[in-house]
Amino acid sequence: MKIRRFIASDMREAMRQVREALGPDAVILDTQRVAGGIELSAAVDHESAAAASLPPDVPVRQAEVEAAPMALRTEIAEAAATIPGIPPLPAAMAAAATGPGFDELQGELRTLRELLETQLSRLAWNDGVRRNAAATTAMRNLARMGIAPEVVNDIIAAVGEGLNAHTAWSAPLRQLEASIPVCEEELLAAGGVFAIVGPTGVGKTTTIAKLAARHALRGRPEDVALVTTDTFRIGAREQLETFGEILGAPVYQAGDGTRLAEILNMLADRRLVLIDTAGMGQRDVCLARQLSWLAGADSRIKVLLALPANTQAQALQQIVDAFMIARPSACILTKTDEASSLGGALSALLRSRLPLAYVANGQRVPEDLHCAGPRRTWLVKSALELMGQHAGIDEDFMAAHFAGVDLHACA
Repeated sequence: MKIRRFIASDMREAMRQVREALGPDAVILDTQRVAGGIELSAAVDHESAAAASLPPDVPVRQAEVEAAPMALRTEIAEAAATIPGIPPLPAAMAAAATGPGFDELQGELRTLRELLETQLSRLAWNDGVRRNAAATTAMRNLARMGIAPEVVNDIIAAVGEGLNAHTAWSAPLRQLEASIPVCEEELLAAGGVFAIVGPTGVGKTTTIAKLAARHALRGRPEDVALVTTDTFRIGAREQLETFGEILGAPVYQAGDGTRLAEILNMLADRRLVLIDTAGMGQRDVCLARQLSWLAGADSRIKVLLALPANTQAQALQQIVDAFMIARPSACILTKTDEASSLGGALSALLRSRLPLAYVANGQRVPEDLHCAGPRRTWLVKSALELMGQHAGIDEDFMAAHFAGVDLHACA
């Protein structure tokens, strides 16, 4: 009997090596996983009783599968099926790959694959650290600020050759600051009709009060009018009317697009009209309908999206995606004083390229509302102050998200 050992990256390649070296009569004696992939022991003896006992119409491959461990039967079947000249597995062998324990075996194989991918990612990341320590340091710092991995990659790519040991911190921060899309001029300075949209609890009504007060302090309060389309929330109109009484601005309620169009025609002589909308979640099925009649009521309406900075990064991106149907002209970042991180908000702004018009950092009216143009540096500084709360950014996180980044471009 002639016994040989084969090592290959997967079972398909191992079977090919066995067939080429020992021929179609080879018998698999043992299989096991090794660091390089699969180790397989095979033997051939043309006079063995085992080979002689096989029916002439059943290939030796069936004995090979029976001898293999259950965890590898599926891989053996897939590999053998690709070898020219070998017929499909008999029904009994196919059933072995889909038996009661098949789901468990699939789970084990997935776990092994995930473990291997994790190790390869860690090796790739460690290699990147050795090749370009400045770039990897910059990535780690941005990730600790809560910046999304794809945005981190864009920033590092934009900095390019400007990264070195002395600029590993300053260059990415300057790039981040310069990349934040903002309205350089105050958006409401010239007046107009503006509707504030956003999910429930984002602070739309308070933001409208701040915008109205800001405008009233610079001109005549009678130039301002407030409209609410929120007929769902209890006390929505009462809250806006309270602000209107303080400012001396009238408040109107519109329950649908037709009534809103009538009100806006009546207020054509007002310099600034602010529309408060009903808060709806980004997954609300009624969201698209309300936004559509809002846009159809008057072509003069400009939409501003209110984004809560104290919301998780993934939810922020979902809000932006859902409310894009309203074609917002810009956005207002609210609740920055309640946020544990500003990285998610900055990431959403950079990914959507939606200009930031105002930043709100408190409840005071109108003191806690600021034009975004001069606030880029403040936003980055605030994100830095909060970065200590992202202690969970370890080497495994970095390897999982940045192992595939080409660091040669930053060298």
